[in-house]
Amino acid sequence: MPGNVEQCALSECVTVLLADDDACIRRCLKYAVECDCKLSVKWEADNGIQAVALAQQQHPDVVLIDVQMARMNGVEATRCIRSRNPNVKIVVMGLYESDREQALAAGANAFLIKDSGCDAFRKTIHSLLIEESSDTEEI
Repeated sequence: MPGNVEQCALSECVTVLLADDDACIRRCLKYAVECDCKLSVKWEADNGIQAVALAQQQHPDVVLIDVQMARMNGVEATRCIRSRNPNVKIVVMGLYESDREQALAAGANAFLIKDSGCDAFRKTIHSLLIEESSDTEEI
């Protein structure tokens, strides 16, 4: 783990559901998220249907989900997750800025370009959990 482990104002461990159809990307994102000792990827999904089921069964604090996945894309999965759990924080990630509007319209709290960097993922998760304002869509 890098020596630059982020400190935060969160008092408890934040549970994360990570959904991406590429196992290598999931491993990299899990490592990036867990460089922060307050964040823990507890569940992984490789498609949208699995992500929806895990979110409903496990009640993560945060769902980090890819736009493009097999069986159900991340936008549709976000819509399903949001309808069943209005309080979960959802971060949709994609390769293209053009995916942002659809992701936010489906109920995502934030959208990140996948190559935003490790710090961006951790900082986005922290800001969603610490801030209670509706301005989080601007992240």
